[in-house]
Amino acid sequence: MSQFSRFAIVVIISYLLLFLPSNGNAQVQRLSPDEGLSQSYVSNMLVDKKGYLWLATEGGLNKYDGLQVTSVNGPNDLLKDVQIDLIYQDLKGVIWIATYIQGLFSYDPDTGDFRQYLFQPASVEQLEQQTVYQILDAGDEQHLWLGRGTDLAILDRQSGKISKVLDIPDADKKTSVIRKMLQINDFLFIATSDGLFVYDIKANRLRLVEHINSDSINQAQNNTKELVLLDENTLLVGAVQGLYQIDISQTKQLLETPDVPFKSQELISDLNIWRINKKANFLRLATDQGVFDYYKNENHLVKNTVVTDTYTLSDHNIIDMLEDEHGSLWLATKNDGAFYVPKNENYFVNYFAENIRGEGLSSHNVWTIAEQDEYLWLGTDNGLTKLNLSTYQSQVFLQDYFDDEFNNRLKITESHLFNDYLFFPSRKGLMKFNTRTYQVEPITSISKEYEPWLSNWLYGSYLHQNRYLYLIEPDNGPFIFDLVTTEITPLKGDVAKLDLINLQGFLAPLPDKPDQVLLSVVGNLYRVNQQFEQLEQIYQSDRFPSNFAIDLNGFAVDNDNVLWLSYIGMGLIGLDAETFQILYPFEADKNNIGTKLYALVPDKNGMIWISSHHGIIRFDPSKKHFQKFTVEDGLNTNEFNDAAYLTLADGRIAFGSVKGLTLFDPSMLIPKSAIINQLNITSISLMSRDIDLPSMSSLTAIELEHDDIGLEVSFSAMTFQQQERIEFQYQLGEQQEVSTRNNKVIFPKFSPGNYELKIRAKDPLTGVFTPEAKLFISVKYPPFRSPVYLTFYALLVLLTVFIWFHRRSKMQQKLVVAHKESQESEARLKLALEGSGSGVWDWNIESTTIYQPRLVNELGYSQDHVTLDEYLNKIHLEDRAKFRIEWLEFLSTNKGSFKCIYRVRHKSGYWRWYKDFGKVMVWDNQMPSKVAGTYTNMTNEFESEENARLFGAAFEYTRDWVFILDKQFRVRATNQVLRESFNFNASHTSSRKLSLGLNKDTRLNYLRIIAKLKAGEHFQSDEVVVTADGIAHPVIIKVSTVGDKDNNINNYIVVITDISEQKDAEKELRVLANYDTLTKLPNRSLLLDRISHATELSRRHKNRLALLFIDLDHFKQVNDTLGHDLGDTLLITVAQRLKYGLRKQDTVARLGGDEFVILIEDIDTIDELIPVCRKICEEVSLPVQLGNHRMTVEPSIGVAIFPDDADNSLDLLKSADIAMYHAKKRGGATYQFFHQEMNHKIQRKVQLENELKEAVKLNQFVNYYQPIISATDFTLKGFEVLLRWRQDNKLISPAEFIPVAESMGLITTLTFAALTRAMQDLKAWLVSKPDCYVSVNLSARDFEHETIGEKLTDIILQADISPTQVVFEITESALMQDSQKALEAMLILKQKGCRIYMDDFGTGYSSLSYLKRFPIDVLKIDQSFVADIGQDASDEAIIHSTLALAHSLGKSCVAEGVETKAQVEFLQMLGCDYLQGYLFSKPVPSNEVSNLLDCNWLSYYQD
Repeated sequence: MSQFSRFAIVVIISYLLLFLPSNGNAQVQRLSPDEGLSQSYVSNMLVDKKGYLWLATEGGLNKYDGLQVTSVNGPNDLLKDVQIDLIYQDLKGVIWIATYIQGLFSYDPDTGDFRQYLFQPASVEQLEQQTVYQILDAGDEQHLWLGRGTDLAILDRQSGKISKVLDIPDADKKTSVIRKMLQINDFLFIATSDGLFVYDIKANRLRLVEHINSDSINQAQNNTKELVLLDENTLLVGAVQGLYQIDISQTKQLLETPDVPFKSQELISDLNIWRINKKANFLRLATDQGVFDYYKNENHLVKNTVVTDTYTLSDHNIIDMLEDEHGSLWLATKNDGAFYVPKNENYFVNYFAENIRGEGLSSHNVWTIAEQDEYLWLGTDNGLTKLNLSTYQSQVFLQDYFDDEFNNRLKITESHLFNDYLFFPSRKGLMKFNTRTYQVEPITSISKEYEPWLSNWLYGSYLHQNRYLYLIEPDNGPFIFDLVTTEITPLKGDVAKLDLINLQGFLAPLPDKPDQVLLSVVGNLYRVNQQFEQLEQIYQSDRFPSNFAIDLNGFAVDNDNVLWLSYIGMGLIGLDAETFQILYPFEADKNNIGTKLYALVPDKNGMIWISSHHGIIRFDPSKKHFQKFTVEDGLNTNEFNDAAYLTLADGRIAFGSVKGLTLFDPSMLIPKSAIINQLNITSISLMSRDIDLPSMSSLTAIELEHDDIGLEVSFSAMTFQQQERIEFQYQLGEQQEVSTRNNKVIFPKFSPGNYELKIRAKDPLTGVFTPEAKLFISVKYPPFRSPVYLTFYALLVLLTVFIWFHRRSKMQQKLVVAHKESQESEARLKLALEGSGSGVWDWNIESTTIYQPRLVNELGYSQDHVTLDEYLNKIHLEDRAKFRIEWLEFLSTNKGSFKCIYRVRHKSGYWRWYKDFGKVMVWDNQMPSKVAGTYTNMTNEFESEENARLFGAAFEYTRDWVFILDKQFRVRATNQVLRESFNFNASHTSSRKLSLGLNKDTRLNYLRIIAKLKAGEHFQSDEVVVTADGIAHPVIIKVSTVGDKDNNINNYIVVITDISEQKDAEKELRVLANYDTLTKLPNRSLLLDRISHATELSRRHKNRLALLFIDLDHFKQVNDTLGHDLGDTLLITVAQRLKYGLRKQDTVARLGGDEFVILIEDIDTIDELIPVCRKICEEVSLPVQLGNHRMTVEPSIGVAIFPDDADNSLDLLKSADIAMYHAKKRGGATYQFFHQEMNHKIQRKVQLENELKEAVKLNQFVNYYQPIISATDFTLKGFEVLLRWRQDNKLISPAEFIPVAESMGLITTLTFAALTRAMQDLKAWLVSKPDCYVSVNLSARDFEHETIGEKLTDIILQADISPTQVVFEITESALMQDSQKALEAMLILKQKGCRIYMDDFGTGYSSLSYLKRFPIDVLKIDQSFVADIGQDASDEAIIHSTLALAHSLGKSCVAEGVETKAQVEFLQMLGCDYLQGYLFSKPVPSNEVSNLLDCNWLSYYQD
């Protein structure tokens, strides 16, 4: 191969390493002593037929089941802590274990049996002769080749006989060793430390194989250790120095001509080759410098650094390498244990800011994808990106496109490619982007009536048949825009009847009716029949309320004609695609895939690919199996966006995420085989006792005792990858099958009987289950309940009945004798009891026993007649000699009495004290012949004395402060700690001297409480006392009363316990349990508690509260780019900004990560939340200095209202979370309400605010005037100024724009402008009507202006109008908000000569104090009362009271809203002064007022 070709290969490999996403996130596992390995030097490894990994170390033998490492100690622990030189698995699956010290063993995995072939050597010479370094099957089932130090031997398995076959030429006993053997037909190749040899088995001939064609071969090159057959004619040889290939096609001829050398070639000259794995187009080498992939044809080495990228190795020698069927590697090292390296597939291609060339991405967040030739068009949070998939080159367009101070970003969440144009809806209408000229072109329509719709905010689009663009306009509803003719067709019929608030978007049609698109509505899915203007309902949810702000994110029809729908937050639901009946209902994350599922994309293989917040999921509908792919599998992020998906022309699938784009070929991700095919039960244990089970044999059965508890069964699927994704299912007997991801199951207790436990594992790739592993469990019966015992019980009952009848006949005879004995016993008892009042005992010289009933009655023994020696043995050793002396003296003298105090052992082992008294009853020759006595149990008395002593010590030395009061509250005793702590003298008796740092009233209160206690009662209280050193201590005071036998109180015991440490600990625990450690904000637990408390208060006070769920956009990029420390700094800064400006009663909490929640209580109107949300957006979006970086994050805020959106804490939080998700979709520091209606209202308000700002600039406001007429003579008195907004030849109602103007702070500007216009108009009218006046309304917000009074009078005076001809109308609510400012302004106006009217009197609090305090001239009766004249007596009474009140205070009244003659007559009858309403005139513009100045208003009334 040419140098250029080799260079090209290197470049290509480097390019792939740089730009293709490796599965570098695949977890490299390590097995070392930290994970349970016996020792870190792993010499070789193998995987047995049951799936266990065996590891030979210098400190013992281990096996690994994929979850835990266990030691293999062998028979009689012969292999424990022993250096293992070799492990080998023969063709039968038997494992051979060679050790330097203990010899050679075999192990059969099927039976668990060990057999020893070589034993511990008796001498060094025997050690050198018998040590086995290599083992190889000899080609039959009977023999094995054994490679030893200097010779080759053969082992007969059955007999165990080892026979030497040949000696290695020139071998050294101390240094030579056979390191590898390979049998090819009748030739055995033997790699030794002294060169390579070949042995002709049939001809019994050996010769040297020259693997180097050189005379200057060194020892390292000659030290061969690895043999691999490359093809039938080529042998690869690995040596301590170098890799070689040998032509073995002429082996037989060369054996006959030993002078002719083998043909060989040196491939690698400088590496120490431990192992060679042959791959399809390269060789994988384990060497002294790590793992290399050797491309032989190109003679190129590529180093594999997966292990060293994750771990730091102390030695780079890889001395063994094992590759499984899936291409994953086990690597053995000298000092660092073994490593498992999963196969790197590189199936996902990620395009992100760091690897895209050119201009990068317009934003990390990709929302929509369109394909054009070799390019993809990506719609992002901020414009468009054109990406070449092959070259990674990009161009950015429309970034920061809008001229908007608040938000200049163009967020593209939907796009449609039509010819050379991209169409996408935006917040400023439908946009048309020319993909050739890169310009935005204007859009027009032949339907001029509907053309303005294209300039409004549009959403929910779908391009049908590559021509008809379906769209939704929030105010006018759905319509179709024909991209060819530009005609706009509004959707009518059933579609027009839908509530516009609930419309979500159009979707592609189902396969059976390709001409009918789908329409998603909250909780519903419809099919649109445009021809007949009808809707066919496909799905209606019974789980969602009508206002539930949740989207249908995707759908797909599988090969079984099941329609799958994905709803965010709910998961998947499956319907019959023909009948739409529910086949597979929602289940709460049963498959561990999460419930935030987005796009459903079918592929040609019948799989459905799902994007989610937790990665990409492959769904196999036929098996109902889900396989999740995450960052561990090569994704750049786990968080994808809902509408960002596309199936490319070549079948590849693209998903957009928060970090760019991910592309993959779905056919490459369909597993070719399962990674697990068996399951083993690996261990069994009991909580109640240790069980002796053979650790090396198969665990198929266990026998339990009846009282065994806590059976734990562990199992493994025998794989070394994706353990956390394996689902296990187990079934006990006929019970229901249980699914779990835990590899163990615990059964608390079994009833006696037999059970079968069946366990199987589900392959995480294919969804196929392994064969069942079975464990038979036998539980013994208790001895007293076993069948044998039950039979015995029956026989015993029968025998008892028989004996009872038999003995009954003899009972009569014994009754007489028993009666006589009873009389004698009663006499003895009577005598003893009369003597001592206790139990009795007696002794008779004729008997060898002493009668001691206490042995049975009190001490637990079975016999009451014992010998003296037997009784002495039960007496305490310290008391035995005393008793013996007293007894002998009693019997051997004429003393006549016996008295002794001593201890006797109870049968259970403890001691009891007795006081015995005895007396001679019968004398025989001055010697006692019969003695009777009493005993008294003194145990309680002695224990009481001991307890008294212990209690005294406890009282004196306890750490609590203790004192005792008598019934006169005098101090009778104090303990040492109290005297020292409070500097109290023990001689004091007055309780007044013991203040405990409490004031007099507190002490007296305690004495009163104590005095009320009765005998046996207790009192407890928390208190804070102050010790003599001035330190305050929180304490618990406990008072107990002590009474006599008549329940008269003698004393009070007071115990004071210092709980300072407990209080400190409780405080610290409360902080840890309720507050976030990073930001010091309340955590989720405390937040839910506060929400619960707040909702209760809200219910009680009948008001509202709000939850603001806040998520930080772009925080992940900051965290990933700058590190977690600076990410934490950013979170702390955001937390401080969120707290700024909120009320004290509001709560800011952190849920975790970049999620915060604000609880706002006591809300009157929803509009109060808008400035709060805006302030949060502004504050949080400010740049943050993080080290040398200036970063910006933006909040997405979801708002949920109680009780409108939920009636409990958790549902309210979930509603806010869902609303936040919708805000995140809109992007750019925004907020969304859970109620769709509220969002439309807010959108309208925002639109109105922008239009209001523009209207103020363009002076679009005008004055309208309504006349005020005298009720007595029907003459014109003046006009009320009414503000109107003229926009596009339409008048907008003041009820709509006045509240918005007030919230924006524009109302005062409008007031000044209205007054200025009114003065100009009034000046003209005064010419013909000199006594006319105008009345101007003032808002509560007007009084926030610092100099409102002065400013108003200045306007009047500058117009050269007398202030007496100007009236200002003020509502009661304005007076209530800031009465002092209002009063000051009103006084200024009054001083200048203006009059003050109180507007809408009677609708507020109507406080008389206002009429007294404020300089009000006239009351205006609200039109709501006037309208009910003649209909509602209550309202008539209110009018009558108002007029009477006004006249009594010398004030006049104006009635508003007068529309009928009857109303005029009623008001005149009550003495109303002035009238205003449509009966006389509606409000008119200034140019029509001149017609009203000289009207005959009486005729209006009469007509």
